[in-house]
Amino acid sequence: MKSEFSRRNFMRLLAGGGLALATPNLLAAALDELRGDRVGWARLKTKSPIWMRHAGSDPKLMQFFREKTTLNIDPTWYAADVESLGEMVKYPFLFCQDLRPAQSRNARQNLVEYIRRGGFVLVDSCINPNTRDPYAETFSQQHAQLFTALLPEAKVLQLNPDHELFRCSFDFPDGPPHTAVEPGWDRDPFYAVYIDRRLAAVISTSGLQCGWDGMRRLYGFDVTCMQMLVNIYVYSMMQGA
Repeated sequence: MKSEFSRRNFMRLLAGGGLALATPNLLAAALDELRGDRVGWARLKTKSPIWMRHAGSDPKLMQFFREKTTLNIDPTWYAADVESLGEMVKYPFLFCQDLRPAQSRNARQNLVEYIRRGGFVLVDSCINPNTRDPYAETFSQQHAQLFTALLPEAKVLQLNPDHELFRCSFDFPDGPPHTAVEPGWDRDPFYAVYIDRRLAAVISTSGLQCGWDGMRRLYGFDVTCMQMLVNIYVYSMMQGA
């Protein structure tokens, strides 16, 4: 499919560079080559009533991608139903509000197949500041358990701020931004789901989607959350199959 070929072209351009492949010059050159291949942005549709929360601002995020990178990303956001593997594999990257509502056997099998084929999933929850700490911990733990139950070979690890994900495009020396905390507060970390050496999913309680929807604009979180999303998207595309 088109998105799969785009990812392969991207990886071919970056092949052989190890971690150095994220250097600005090589990354810019690879993105320039990829400009001709349109890539898409899709949300994973589940039975959750809020699976498309903040989706109205996804075109803003797509515009940011087009202005700050040379990715020819489609300005329209799409939905990929977790009950349809055919829809899911159209996209190498899927954004999800919450995977816990994907409870049917078919949905779980599709998630396993999608990830084993090389697909990447970002799970990013909206977090209420008044209940942030216990909810965030529960959310991350339950998703870690879900991934390891579905994929016995998976390992879930906390991503430290020195990980390449936090500097492959924009620099985040302190780790991920968070729209549910005041500047200077402790931030919830990202959790990484690894299949062998490949980062296959990220579990986030940062509320990145709340940021690009305009929340905490006073602190600049609308921009930093979009920058973080660019990093996650680009890093996921940089990996080998």
